[in-house]
Amino acid sequence: MINRVTGEIAFQSGLNIAPLQPIRSGRQMESIPLKCWTRHELGLQSSEHGTFEVEAVSAEEGCVVAVFLSHQHSFYEPDTPEDADRKAFHEGVIGKDLGGQREFSWGEGACRLDPKQDQDWLVVAYRREANVPLHEKDDLLQLMAREKTSDQLK
Repeated sequence: MINRVTGEIAFQSGLNIAPLQPIRSGRQMESIPLKCWTRHELGLQSSEHGTFEVEAVSAEEGCVVAVFLSHQHSFYEPDTPEDADRKAFHEGVIGKDLGGQREFSWGEGACRLDPKQDQDWLVVAYRREANVPLHEKDDLLQLMAREKTSDQLK
C-alpha cells in the first residue's frame, strides 16, 4: 500500500497517490482556508491491508500534500476510547509498509486522532522539497546494492 522508498500509496482499485502529484480522481469536498488547500474525498479503497476511508489535501497547484487513511471494519467499537483498536491497526501498517520508520526524504507517516469523531487516521504528509531519484536507475541500484563507486575503490 505505502511504498517506503517513494511515498506512493497504491490501492487494488487502481488509485495511486504520489507525493506532490495532482489528484486524478475523487470528489473535491471543500476549500480549506489554510494556504489555499483543498480537501478531496476519495471514498473507500481496498488494499492488501483491507478497506480504508481515504481523503487527501491538495495545495493550490492541485498537488497532493497529505493523505488521510482510516481502516474500516465491523469489529471497531464506536465507544472505544481514542479509537485504540484502529490506531493499533494503523501502527501495524506503519510497521509493515514503512518498517516502523516515520520520517523519510519524501515526508512522514503518523497516526492522529480526530477527537470530534473519536476516529484514528493514518496520515501520510509529503515534503515540498522531496527529491527522490525515481528515474536515476544507476543511483537507485547503487543505493539498493550498497555498491562501491569507482571513486570509493581508489
